[in-house]
Amino acid sequence: MRRLRPQLMRLARFSGVGLTCFAIQAGILLALKGSGAPGPIANAVGFLASAQVNFLLSTYFTWADRRAPSVPWPRRWVSFQATVAVSLACNTGVYALVSGFLPPVAAAAAGVCAGALLTYLASDHLVFRRRKAEQTDHFGDSIDDHRRPAAAFPGPNGGAAAD
Repeated sequence: MRRLRPQLMRLARFSGVGLTCFAIQAGILLALKGSGAPGPIANAVGFLASAQVNFLLSTYFTWADRRAPSVPWPRRWVSFQATVAVSLACNTGVYALVSGFLPPVAAAAAGVCAGALLTYLASDHLVFRRRKAEQTDHFGDSIDDHRRPAAAFPGPNGGAAAD
């Protein structure tokens, strides 16, 4: 149960970020379409803008505990964008497959769910994967725990010092 709770919290944060970014995409789509832009272009602009917000929220909120200084920010951004592109292809493919026998909104929801699952798994295991800490960096359950084991200190309970 102890390990399940953080995963459920991460899934809740992921879902909240996804809903926020969908609202951003829909808002941009409606604003651009209202000003005369073609629907596909308005949707693409909204999607691209929301993907950038999604990257920032994912980095600083959903997977904040996995920010590793050893991974350059541009590389993580490119990995995230590749995940977004694959997710969009998955979303579109699922929509195309099920739209023949489901209503449009249900087909879109199926595509969004498939794309979101792919994005979550890719983000969890690739883009924001947990890095193994070096022995000198931290020893506790948290990335912020910099305690050393007792054997690292000289004295009666550890180390090489004479007792």
